Amino acid sequence: MSLSRSRSKYLALLAVVMLVASTLAPLAPDHAYAQSKIALSLSVPTLCENTLTPELLAEFEQQYPGVKVYLTFSETSFFGFGPGSSTIDDKLDAAEELVSSADVLYVDSSSLTVEGTLAGYFLDLAPLVMSDPTLDSADFIPAVWQSYQWSNGFWALPFSTDVVLLTYDPVAFDAAGLAYPNERWTVDDFANAARQLTQYNADGTVATPGFTTVSGGNNQDMFLRILAGTSLYDAATMPNTPRLTDPALEYTLQVWYELVQEGVVNARGGGRDNDIPLRVEGINGYARRRFGFNQDDSDEEVRYASLLPGGVSGLNVQAFAVSAGTQYPEMAYKLAKFLTTRSELATNNFSASPARYSLFGTAQNTNNGPGGPGGPGGPGGGFGGGQTAPEEIQPVVDQGLTAGLPVAELRYSSYLSAALTEMESNGDDALSALQVVEAQAVSESQTAQARYGTVNLYVEPPLTGPQLAEGEIALTCAVNLGMGGRGRGSQFANQDQWDQVIADYVASEPGVGAVNLESVFDTNLTVLAGEYDCIILPSNVVPDSDLSVVLNLDPLIDTDPTFDRNDVIGNTLTQLQQDNKTWALPLAIQPQMLRYDPEQFAWAGVPEPINGWTTDAFVDALRMLKLYDTDPAPFSPNDPSGSYIMMLIAAFGGLPVDYRTDPATISFTDPANVDAIRQVLDLAAAGYISYSEASTPGMASAGADAAITTGTLNQFAQFFRPEGMPQDTMVSTMYPQGSQYGVVAYEITTGYISATAQNPDAAYHFLSAVADNPQLFSGMPARQSLVNDPAVIAAQGEEVVAIYQQLDALLRDPNTIVLPVQSGQGGMNAFNFIQEYWLRRAFDSYVLEGADLEQALSEAEMLTLAYMECTQGVVVDTTMTDIGEQRREAAEKMLACATGVDPTFGLTD
Repeated sequence: MSLSRSRSKYLALLAVVMLVASTLAPLAPDHAYAQSKIALSLSVPTLCENTLTPELLAEFEQQYPGVKVYLTFSETSFFGFGPGSSTIDDKLDAAEELVSSADVLYVDSSSLTVEGTLAGYFLDLAPLVMSDPTLDSADFIPAVWQSYQWSNGFWALPFSTDVVLLTYDPVAFDAAGLAYPNERWTVDDFANAARQLTQYNADGTVATPGFTTVSGGNNQDMFLRILAGTSLYDAATMPNTPRLTDPALEYTLQVWYELVQEGVVNARGGGRDNDIPLRVEGINGYARRRFGFNQDDSDEEVRYASLLPGGVSGLNVQAFAVSAGTQYPEMAYKLAKFLTTRSELATNNFSASPARYSLFGTAQNTNNGPGGPGGPGGPGGGFGGGQTAPEEIQPVVDQGLTAGLPVAELRYSSYLSAALTEMESNGDDALSALQVVEAQAVSESQTAQARYGTVNLYVEPPLTGPQLAEGEIALTCAVNLGMGGRGRGSQFANQDQWDQVIADYVASEPGVGAVNLESVFDTNLTVLAGEYDCIILPSNVVPDSDLSVVLNLDPLIDTDPTFDRNDVIGNTLTQLQQDNKTWALPLAIQPQMLRYDPEQFAWAGVPEPINGWTTDAFVDALRMLKLYDTDPAPFSPNDPSGSYIMMLIAAFGGLPVDYRTDPATISFTDPANVDAIRQVLDLAAAGYISYSEASTPGMASAGADAAITTGTLNQFAQFFRPEGMPQDTMVSTMYPQGSQYGVVAYEITTGYISATAQNPDAAYHFLSAVADNPQLFSGMPARQSLVNDPAVIAAQGEEVVAIYQQLDALLRDPNTIVLPVQSGQGGMNAFNFIQEYWLRRAFDSYVLEGADLEQALSEAEMLTLAYMECTQGVVVDTTMTDIGEQRREAAEKMLACATGVDPTFGLTD
């Protein structure tokens, strides 16, 4: 691994990447619309929120004076990961709801279906496309351009695509003595490879399948359709009707079914897909795994790629469609076309390439052509930045774009999964199963056609804001609740509770006629304070922000008779202060917790830690939950930062890094600290704790059957449970507490007031009202009085409040150690993480390599002290306007110090 690549994750931790926004020259306005008032609504997934900015939409509005675009966020997901429907009526109802929500709609192959077009829900764009002299079809990748054209209709304008290929591990193929796969392979070749590559347990059961379609149903259906080499529709009929009974398809399906039953093929995806040597996968997924987005996979061996059978690739195409219920079809079409020209959208984390050739060399996609700087697979921007295709497979990606199979050619392929289910459930052979699902497909198509014209489709006009009385204002507030509190689309998980708090506040606050909440992903105060009166964030950003953009809250707090500084839990208020000024109001706190499975505890005879537990009780529980060496680790942390290790060490009486002093006190080799470290790491080495490299940041995930894992208090988990998934029965409890120290770590939900707020007093009163309603947040109240409030107990339940009270008592104990949160909403705390890097590397050496602990800790202490001495003068003045430049310079100095004291810093094998 190269030095630059292996260290990139540490540079990312320092947040030194600066996004340079490029603007396009505004086009001349279309005065044909200047006298009209047109309100268009645009529906996109929530992940597009930071890409589709008001500035971007303003460019379109400048071209068409009198047009206003209102953005809404939908629960539409990417490529089939959204909620499923069991019947055709459910699917059609969902499509009807989608097209009634906005004039212009983000679509992909999971949301724009044949049935939806047969029902007349989507506007046929063919007349508009054919009469538009400014739309150059030659600018689009041909297969991408054709993807949403069928039955003489043109249903969506594409803007981006992913490429689905066959990827494989050459080392595994060489070890098995197999030739590498190519586009000439048949289903029998794949069957032989799957069986030869599968790894088995000693008892003959499958340990690791040889072949997977990674993302489950979508890729499986695509692969089977391509493997069979035949279309699944009758082109001689209009509209095209389903045709699934074909000898080649029958044989392919029968062989595939047998492979799945043997366990040598993982067709559903998930699990340990990354260990499987042969995969059908999109480039966006492969790039994520290849470059270490998942901690367990950061060192994955280089894989090669091949086109799919027949010399084609699969395509997952993102596009914009127009609702058949729009009142403004021509203008909606113009908006959809405009959006396809934006590189911010076209290059994103779910794609390998823009749909348009003209975007291959834009600011967000800086390669000059396929595979080179800014071509397909080049680095990009929107939705969090584009995926980079690894050099070793870039030529195949380029071939895949040229030889892609349009989405239109995959119509009715979803019925292949239904056929496999039919075979498994009813014991049918492949031919019988295909006959059953063909009849189902024909029936469902007829049901969709029968709906055509029976529904008066109508897109509700977008809400343009509340009606205010003279002298009233509408307070604007940006709310980021993190993934825990975000609901569907632009709503919150507990929207009704927010609505009630707002209604009560508006009724009692003079001069305020409305509060406009906007759900955001951003945590940048400089950006948010320029657009909103108040800001609510899921973490404390005071230490790292330009505080000149928000108000010092002390004058407001000091004149508030309802606010008692001594009522705030622990040292929470102190953490929100800088330069002896308070910059944020504490709204809630989010403690780090453990979660356990009461069923497994009962089975093993382990007492539940209802009132917390000691370190001895914790160790006893681990030993009772793991009776045999072959049993899985009972404690499987879901903690990408490894903070749980530092919390357990503190509970066992060790403070190798003492954050109670400034700077932190480093004492890795103190005998008491060594003993505490050894006790915790020995549990990991013995298999009681599932351990991943503590010195490498990543995306750790708990085992599916873990008896104990990590987590936070989250009352909103129920809102995000996929349909059909069993109810979560895990119970939250405290970390074990030691005889010397109690230990806790928590994040603070914070409220800020913009320095340019319309009415600072009104904004403060609103934040105070929010703080008085802890049910709005997934954590616990930030004030002691609310912890014991009868109304809170009644609303949240005695069991939840009992945990609040335990945490409150712990935080008031002078022997409690409050550790910094290493993985807040804004990412891991890079300053603390690098300070702990060598300590964590010593942990890795001891647990994973059997190194001498005292020697490893001694070396780590020496390097850490040298690093801290080097960085002693590195500071960021958050009151200055050039905070971004200061951060970049500070990060460069920190990295120079780290590599100066240890040239191996950040390197991985």
